Amino acid sequence: MDVLSIFSVGIAVAATTAALTHLLLFRNQRSTVSYPPGPTVVSMPTDDAWVQYRNWGREYGELVYIRERNILIINNSRVAIDLLEKRARIYSDRQMTTMSELCGGELIITFERYSNKWRRDRKLFQQNFRQAAMNRFHPAQYDKVHELLRNLITSPDKFRQHTLALSQRLIFAALYGLDINPEDPLAQKAVKAAYLLGQTQISGTFPAIEKFSWLRLMPSWFPGCGFKRLAEQCLKDIKEVDAVLLDMTMDKMNAGLGTSLMAELATKSDRNVAEFESIKAMGTVSFLAAADTTTAAISCFLLEMTLHPGAQAKGQEEIDRVVGRDRLPTFEDRPSLPYVEAIYREVMRLNPSIPLGFAHTSFEDDFYHGYHIPKGCIVTPNIWAMNRDPDVYTAPDEFIPERFLDTPTGPFTSINDIYAFGFGRRVCVGRYMADNTVWMTIASVLATLTLRKAKDMEGNEIDIPEEYTSNFFRHPKPYRSSILPRDSHAQELILATVTR
Repeated sequence: MDVLSIFSVGIAVAATTAALTHLLLFRNQRSTVSYPPGPTVVSMPTDDAWVQYRNWGREYGELVYIRERNILIINNSRVAIDLLEKRARIYSDRQMTTMSELCGGELIITFERYSNKWRRDRKLFQQNFRQAAMNRFHPAQYDKVHELLRNLITSPDKFRQHTLALSQRLIFAALYGLDINPEDPLAQKAVKAAYLLGQTQISGTFPAIEKFSWLRLMPSWFPGCGFKRLAEQCLKDIKEVDAVLLDMTMDKMNAGLGTSLMAELATKSDRNVAEFESIKAMGTVSFLAAADTTTAAISCFLLEMTLHPGAQAKGQEEIDRVVGRDRLPTFEDRPSLPYVEAIYREVMRLNPSIPLGFAHTSFEDDFYHGYHIPKGCIVTPNIWAMNRDPDVYTAPDEFIPERFLDTPTGPFTSINDIYAFGFGRRVCVGRYMADNTVWMTIASVLATLTLRKAKDMEGNEIDIPEEYTSNFFRHPKPYRSSILPRDSHAQELILATVTR
């Protein structure tokens, strides 16, 4: 055997020895490091799951691991920041469940796997929804918030429909330059699609397809395959809304009737396939998000003001003192309204519209505080529990805006402190627009309206059970309230917002 051959064999033996040594060390490490504690479950909770997740946290600690499903539940904000933000390199992936995929999850940036496509889609979204770009949307936000005020004094009993109208019509106007009523089939299809997509994110909601992925290959009439009919309709609706909205805004621009952000971006793309798909993805996630998240936050604010007239009065007094009674609040007033900001922050704390956020998935094995978190682990941030942590918030289940005033930093902290928008690289990319919309609605309602409990025929207040939906999205269930202009001057101020 020549020298070269002997050298080659030596290299091969050394490499093999090193690989075996590494494997043995890794196996030894895994054998000595345990998984986080957690319950053994037959099925995952689907109603008010965040409550059960918090209960498990109280029993098992800050990390709750469901080994049979490779799910890690985080109930503590410090742990969420440690993993999802400080170790974002490991925890920025998503799990695309079979049901999510069937429903069109691959078309939605929120559900996309961490990939070059996701980076491209998110980059475009960030460019157009970054904080510095928000001025572009201010006219549409003023217009739709003022429209909400007019609707609330005209037909206050329909306040639930009016809050949905605000959220949806704002997105249709701001992105597409279109005026689409919530009763339009396109808007209704967006609501249905958003709801079903949310359901796909709760483990245990569709047990058949979760356990037997091969059922996706079977026809919808096959026993246990009713989920396929739902998924097929959802995918069809998303694609239809996506295509029709883009066609409508392009037709409007080509006819010289006005332009829009989506039309401008589509024109600049020159039909570059990858860029055009990113533009569509931005529109898709926007109109789906408008169907529930912003609506839920505003609905929770209306309920909290109805239940807490003292906080409402304090917010009104501050606006009267700072803004006056001769005009409506503007975005420029925000830094001068700390109590209104505190109300906003407390609404977002107590009532996150997506209590469990969107789960992250780990790219690789990790170790945290001596526990092994395996590759492919689904990490669920229980935002609802984090926001009600008694070690962080006094009387965490109560609505107390003052808690944000009685801190060294005050209420005007980073938007990243609002956990409802998510964590790390998967934080809500549209958070600045949502933040502005909800705040402007709060300030405008406080400036002009008084919310109280409704009264029966004998003049007695009708109790509000304070019940919330219990699935993926959390918002108040129907209740009765009284919504009136604060006085005749406030009513005139609202009516004066009608554009001529």
